[in-house]
Amino acid sequence: MPHFAANRLGGQSVLAFGLKLWGAVASFGLNWLIARHFGPAGSGEFGIALTTLTITSYCVLAGLDTIVVRSVAGDLAEHKTGDARGVVKTVATAVAIAGPLVAATLYVFRQPLATHILHQPEMATMLGIMIWAVVPLTLQRIASAALRASGNVMLSQVIDGPAGTTLAAVGLAVGIAAGIAQSILLPAGLYLTGVLAGSTIGWVAFRRMSHGWAAPVPLAVVPLIVAGLPILLSNLSQLFTEWYTTVSLGAHWPVEVVGQYRAAWQFVMLAGLVQLAMEVIIGPRIAAAARIGDTDGIARTARRMVGLVLVLAAPLFIVIFAAPGFLLGIFGPRFVGGALALQILGVGQLVRLASGPLGVILVMTGNQRWVLVYAGSAVVLCVGFALWLTPLYGAAGAAAATAAAIIGRNLIAIAVVHFVLRINLFRKPAA
Repeated sequence: MPHFAANRLGGQSVLAFGLKLWGAVASFGLNWLIARHFGPAGSGEFGIALTTLTITSYCVLAGLDTIVVRSVAGDLAEHKTGDARGVVKTVATAVAIAGPLVAATLYVFRQPLATHILHQPEMATMLGIMIWAVVPLTLQRIASAALRASGNVMLSQVIDGPAGTTLAAVGLAVGIAAGIAQSILLPAGLYLTGVLAGSTIGWVAFRRMSHGWAAPVPLAVVPLIVAGLPILLSNLSQLFTEWYTTVSLGAHWPVEVVGQYRAAWQFVMLAGLVQLAMEVIIGPRIAAAARIGDTDGIARTARRMVGLVLVLAAPLFIVIFAAPGFLLGIFGPRFVGGALALQILGVGQLVRLASGPLGVILVMTGNQRWVLVYAGSAVVLCVGFALWLTPLYGAAGAAAATAAAIIGRNLIAIAVVHFVLRINLFRKPAA
């Protein structure tokens, strides 16, 4: 149907990629300032606290942000504005209750967490500040999901990362220039402030956008949580792949090798930003098309996305495969040893991008239970190959384990989309 066609996919995707790139640059700038001013110890403290916050926020959200995108986009496609508002209200209420409870619990146990789990006793104060960001961060992501599903994709992406991170980076730069950035706790407080600002802007914008909608239809939260759990487990499995290969590498090889692998990972993740930006655009489209049974429209949109992703990412992949040492040399000459790892990771990422938005299709069509199948398989592949290859081949072995997990994950997802959903992503339907 024309309403769901990807007629503006290219322009919107370029804008979305630009916003993702803005977020990546802001994040890099913030971390660069912390590293330069507070040294490796300060950078490590902030990084550990931020990773802890990220995992905690995923657990509090429990995949409900994705459920909001799918449900609201589908409801609006059927002009059920009351149902759409009901979903947003129900999810926001659940997150507003769970977030403070989780944050308060972690705050009470911040010292044991820092000492016995993170093995960094001095981090208790930092965690005591950062962990409260879970409340505005999760609410910000729900607001972003609601705006995205309602058609305001660009604003949703501005508040979901770039705005708050930029505010924190600028604030830290001013603090350093003014000579008042004496403690690593300052960037923690600035990050919390930035997330609060993003959340506030998001909810004010959504309130104005939904002003003319019907009264919210009451919904039970438990079915929504059940639907979101596979999405949560999928997100955690992806985090686990990155975490486990890094830890496995550090257990058998010097820290310099770990640094080479992490540098290679940064470039591969940059290539992945293109797909993430495109998925922001097409997620609501696929959800709306699925609601009315337009499977041809889903396949058509997915194919156009793959083409645009590969075109936009092609220059970076050419350099990854032809001159990996040049890219890694940006970090310094000691990082060039990770060139082979970068190329192997590039193969996995290229397969991921060429496979299409498989996870988005499964989730937005209500088939998220299959996500558990390929997410679990990816974890098994990652652990198996990492145990085998990492001790023997270092960064290249860790990269091979990651690539194997990515390729296996996508092959399973392709089979599910093709044989279960009957959506053929690689062949245009006959005219």
